[in-house]
Amino acid sequence: MKSKRAMRRLILGKLYQLLLDQYSVPVSRESFLDGEFTHHELDAVLAFKSGAQIDELHRALDRLEDGTLDVCISCKGRIGEDALDLNPARRFCVNCEKELSHVVGHSPRFPVQV
Repeated sequence: MKSKRAMRRLILGKLYQLLLDQYSVPVSRESFLDGEFTHHELDAVLAFKSGAQIDELHRALDRLEDGTLDVCISCKGRIGEDALDLNPARRFCVNCEKELSHVVGHSPRFPVQV
């Protein structure tokens, strides 16, 4: 997996774009990405801003902090770097996602389109 800093920037970039599209964001993109916000300050910024994609990315930041971002919540196997690059909020590995899609009839993955 990429470095924690690189993954954090990837997640924050997607989160910033969503916030910019949905709300006025009072900081520059670079300030947002460069970690001028602590995790607690980011929580405060997001407290009254919600939506499925924002919530998923916020949870991805939590998983990054606790070291479980690349761990599948189903089988506990690794989620590939390429998959996380496409969707850093991904919670399932490719195999579990395929298996679950057969059960529920669609992909359990939440597609973050930014």
